[in-house]
Amino acid sequence: MDDVAVSLSHKLLESAQTPEQKSRLEKMVIPQLTAALLQLGVNQPEDPYLWLAKNFCDKTIKAEWVEHLVLKLNVGDFFGEIALLSHKPRQATVKATRKTEALVLSRDGFSRLCGSLVDVLKRNMDTYESLTLPEDEDIAEKEDEAQHTLEPENHPMPEFAKSANRKRRSCVFVEPVQLEEDWVAPSFEKDAADETRLQDLLSKTALLAALEASAKKTIVGAFQKKSFATGSDVIKEGDDGDYFYILDEGSADVFKKIDGEEKKVFAYSSGGSFGELALLHGEPRLATVRAVTDCQVWALDRDTFRKIMMSAGKQSMDERSKFINKVKLFDELQPYEKFRIAEAMELRHFNEGDVIISEGDPGEEFFIIQSGACNCYKKSLKF
Repeated sequence: MDDVAVSLSHKLLESAQTPEQKSRLEKMVIPQLTAALLQLGVNQPEDPYLWLAKNFCDKTIKAEWVEHLVLKLNVGDFFGEIALLSHKPRQATVKATRKTEALVLSRDGFSRLCGSLVDVLKRNMDTYESLTLPEDEDIAEKEDEAQHTLEPENHPMPEFAKSANRKRRSCVFVEPVQLEEDWVAPSFEKDAADETRLQDLLSKTALLAALEASAKKTIVGAFQKKSFATGSDVIKEGDDGDYFYILDEGSADVFKKIDGEEKKVFAYSSGGSFGELALLHGEPRLATVRAVTDCQVWALDRDTFRKIMMSAGKQSMDERSKFINKVKLFDELQPYEKFRIAEAMELRHFNEGDVIISEGDPGEEFFIIQSGACNCYKKSLKF
């Protein structure tokens, strides 16, 4: 701390433009600054800014942190990305202004699935960096408006950009799924090691990890092992969907025809899962998955997949996918990329007044408001 005080003292003296300024710095400012820094090192307060303000300012002046409303967030707005992109603490506090539902993506999911959106998200960072605290005369008016403005009970959905070349689905399944009372899922023989391995893979597959224990047991039995040689297609773009796959061993690349040319758009390693879109929505395969090495996969047939997902109440995934399709941030993504994000996100509920993220905390999650509204606040010292 001594070195810091000396360095700052030198810089302050160098900044003096007149002998009078230098004299004032030497006699008043530098001694107080040195004493403050030394005491700061000794006391190590939890809030150094507030501690300095209370202990080294005029004792007749009271200092306290005050929150100022700087931004209102509504359905489709997102927040939390700055801390994930910059690895800095949260830059603001976000509170729910009424009952709110938000889709939440962890840091790991954000890194894996939102890589292609980094440039878009960084442009959004400029919006937050340009936010300034309101003038004193505006604070009361803005905060009063935030607390007392009556909002309609049926909050209108904002006009989002439409997804290109895609029609909105009315149902998660293209045709009704009949779950007969006497239906029994197929079961393929596995040794204990395979069952343990498959259970571990399922725990890392967002679409299936949340299944109840009984459903997981059924689905483990229904998976069958398949092998694909290097260079062979596990699934092919345009084909009908017949299986959902989890890659156990090996690696595979994903290719999609863009402007008539097949281009690599993604890659899978052990634990990667694919093929669910065609099974859920009855659409042709949206991409080709090709084995880069010899691959061992676990495959679940279409009928079993759909019946288990239906019985587990996973139709809500369609509602989440539809919402993701409407969020402007994801306009540039392919349908399967949007589905991956929807699959990895957790729905979280907040009541009016709940603090969702706090300024200064480390950031580990990214949020999109699915319903409700939030206010964004920044703190400043008030004397």
